[in-house]
Amino acid sequence: MKTNRAIAFRYARALFELKDEKCLEFVGALSSIEDDELRLFIGDPTISPKIKAKFIAGAFDMSKSCENLLKVIFEHKRFRIFHALHQIAQAMWLRANGKERVIVKSAQKLGEDEMNEIKKVVKQLRKSDPVFEVMYDPELLAGITIDFEDSVVDLSAAGALKKAVTFMHGG
Repeated sequence: MKTNRAIAFRYARALFELKDEKCLEFVGALSSIEDDELRLFIGDPTISPKIKAKFIAGAFDMSKSCENLLKVIFEHKRFRIFHALHQIAQAMWLRANGKERVIVKSAQKLGEDEMNEIKKVVKQLRKSDPVFEVMYDPELLAGITIDFEDSVVDLSAAGALKKAVTFMHGG
């Protein structure tokens, strides 16, 4: 059985190939809906996928191609993959434009100068423009972690302590 992420990748490729930024943003919005009535509507098996897609696309002024993508997602009951679908399609979109999503976690608030230094390093390492998402994590104690799509650079005190413990235990 394929994982949700593998399935989401196929839909993300289709979404990326639409080259419809408004549809990409809309899928992002659908991935984080909190309105119970809209969730019930999307998950309602008594309403045909075609009607759901037409209603939602019409209500939010989406393109016909976006409506068709929604219809396929609803036909295959894949509405639970919206979050992964959005993340993957957004990463594809960024990559196609020479950018990359980078999550920076810090034990304390980072200043503009510090973020500029991190940006320089990331540009040198990855040959792409970073699109930062900054999070504050006091459990790091001090320092930062830089999380790319495919790797993590841990420059935190907590990470150094974990490495020391592993080394002391012969790992």
